[in-house]
Amino acid sequence: MSSSFRTADYSLDLRGESCPYPVIHTLEALHGLRPGETIEISTDCPQAYRNVPDDARAAGHELLGEPVKEGATMLFVFRRGDAVLGRHLTEEKPRRRFGFLRGRRHQHEQ
Repeated sequence: MSSSFRTADYSLDLRGESCPYPVIHTLEALHGLRPGETIEISTDCPQAYRNVPDDARAAGHELLGEPVKEGATMLFVFRRGDAVLGRHLTEEKPRRRFGFLRGRRHQHEQ
């Protein structure tokens, strides 16, 4: 199944991940690539057959060829776009990951 995709620079196995995680992880992985680099995505989430290519194209990436489906597993190969459209998912999240720990530390220091 993957012999035609061996030219991808990277691969990401998302089998077992339910929606919306295949889309989220695919976009995050594409965002981390350099323009022109390729990645092979494998997933078994039925909604991913349409959602992953649609969202990746909307973000400015290119689907290379048609998705390959074998049983429940689907393979997509994408090329990262030169100009990624929109904001990256992780950039939209507030950077308050350690806020709770800081608050507790300040209470203990007083």
